[in-house]
Amino acid sequence: MRNKILLIVSIYFIILILGLVSCEKCGPFPSNYKVIGMESYLSNLVYSDTTEQDYMLKQITNDTVDYSSYSILLIPETETYFASKNLYSFSLITSAYACSPVIPTSDEKIDSIQIITNSDFDNTHPSGSNLADIFDVIINDYENGINNQRYQLQDYTDSKPYVSSEIILLLKNAPNETKEFEFTIKYYQDGISYDYFELIADAVVIMK
Repeated sequence: MRNKILLIVSIYFIILILGLVSCEKCGPFPSNYKVIGMESYLSNLVYSDTTEQDYMLKQITNDTVDYSSYSILLIPETETYFASKNLYSFSLITSAYACSPVIPTSDEKIDSIQIITNSDFDNTHPSGSNLADIFDVIINDYENGINNQRYQLQDYTDSKPYVSSEIILLLKNAPNETKEFEFTIKYYQDGISYDYFELIADAVVIMK
């Protein structure tokens, strides 16, 4: 009986040591991320099928693009952090969990996205007005299993969604005349460290 107790204690001690050593090598891991910046890329979006599910983002050539292909790709710059200060525990179950990498999640939500025109766009959108009502958005939110989903921009931001991995802004309406435009993107979020980012898309000629 004494040997059996010693064996059980020895096995428990070995498992405990292995768990601590293992966690020292591979954990703990940050559980959350926050947005600390925003990158924008002007693109020519071309669908590769008739269902508008598969698309390609191409570089705009000759600084000219058709209005129906004009798009702005927004990619958040993120920083991971620990949501809890209790990083270590003597529990064997907790220690084993700490050694399993987790995909960081975000509690930050998008409040609104405005797209300000620097020149008269059409009869209802003079210089300085917000064009959000004539933009759609394609969302890639890998964390929440959303891929290539298209929404009206205002409907999407009104739902107060969590920050997405990629946001593609798509122009729906043609300008009154073919000319050069430079749009300012104002991105508002309910963030941990930042609530607002402003970006200026490169000036290009948008064809009606």
